[in-house]
Amino acid sequence: MYRRILSAIFLIFTTITAYGAENANYTSSISFPKTWFNQKAATGSWGGFRNRLEDRGVTISSNYTTDIGGNPIGGLKQTTEYSGFLDVGVAFDFEKIASLKGLALTVTNYLASGRDLSSGIGNFFGAQEIYTPGSYYFGEMDLSLSLFEDALTFETGRLFAGDIFATSDLWQYYVNGGINVNLNSIPANIFFPSFNIAAWAARFTYQPNEEWHLAAGIYNADANVEKINNYGADFSFTMKDGYLAIGQLSYKHHQKREDNGLPGSTSFGGYYQSSRFQDLTDSTKRWHGNHGYYLMFDQMIYRGDWPEFKGPHHMRSGASDAEKAKHPYHPHTTVAQDRPKGLTFWTAGYLAPQEHINTQTYQIASGLVYQGLPPNRDYDVTAFCVLLGHFSNQLDGQGIETVLELSHRFQIGQWFYITPDIQYIINPNGQTDIDDALVLGIEISVNF
Repeated sequence: MYRRILSAIFLIFTTITAYGAENANYTSSISFPKTWFNQKAATGSWGGFRNRLEDRGVTISSNYTTDIGGNPIGGLKQTTEYSGFLDVGVAFDFEKIASLKGLALTVTNYLASGRDLSSGIGNFFGAQEIYTPGSYYFGEMDLSLSLFEDALTFETGRLFAGDIFATSDLWQYYVNGGINVNLNSIPANIFFPSFNIAAWAARFTYQPNEEWHLAAGIYNADANVEKINNYGADFSFTMKDGYLAIGQLSYKHHQKREDNGLPGSTSFGGYYQSSRFQDLTDSTKRWHGNHGYYLMFDQMIYRGDWPEFKGPHHMRSGASDAEKAKHPYHPHTTVAQDRPKGLTFWTAGYLAPQEHINTQTYQIASGLVYQGLPPNRDYDVTAFCVLLGHFSNQLDGQGIETVLELSHRFQIGQWFYITPDIQYIINPNGQTDIDDALVLGIEISVNF
């Protein structure tokens, strides 16, 4: 089994790399028509019907992503698993539909499948970031209003926190769940609606200019929405479990094509959840309130030319939150980022100081992302990272789990990528009595 996985990864590397030298644009590595891979989605424009819908204010989009991997070495046992995630979203732009300026509604639905590779390894950070238990989930139901030339956006309804807070576009190139798409020590400690779980909430984002960005939100912390049998469709509203208040301030520079400098950003965020939390060593004891902080930084250190961006307008570099709110949120998308070729360094840290109630007291992650390798593959991305999560000192026998990851995304078309991936997990679940694990895998994603 593992020889077949290695052979498939090797074949993908050699075939696509060789073909890429002949064409720097989105292309196929095999005999499919170029026009198909140059479409915005695998299903095209539906004979023009999809484009007419968008012109009238209705956008329909979908993505399917799968992670297939195994651990030939280490972990609790050797196994190979598949996981998949299908999301379908629709957005209504009421400015186009009914001349209601700035008003939009987005709705998403999700379908999960497969099994968890990490259950065989015994590690904490999921080796397949796409895996989620259960099957169907009702996702977001986001009503947004943008004001003052899109500088201020209000949102309410069933919202995620992970689409805006503690996330970076650079992290989408990794497969390990510890860093994709959020700092995932956070949901180990608190109710943090993300990926497939949304909660009743209200939030605002404020962008006074191209550099500064402020976001703040308050979420109902009713954990019933996380239950698999509720399918994300428990619409009851109760404050008995408290609330989650979260805020983030970001500064970004040189994010547009016409800027000559090196793109970079810095974000600082923090949260407070008012719920009661169980003591890690005494199950009869409860503590009121929990808080934490995080810091994220990225900086391009070598810049090449800026390839043409062929994706949707709301995904271009420098797009406002108002534009993004008018389109469904997809945890994964195949669209290559609107960035220059070159090398970017990033780092992030998370601190949850209350050791008596937090499973993870801190998480640190750093990595390098290079777009444009090998030569003439303008949209391919090579990514490396090191991440670690520190378990509370109240948990006997658990210290630090460390993950090293190397991946390369072959951007085959606007709607299709393949990412071979290698991970090495040190002290799975922070335990020295579980053998370090080597994980070999591949991620495949398609926009429909």
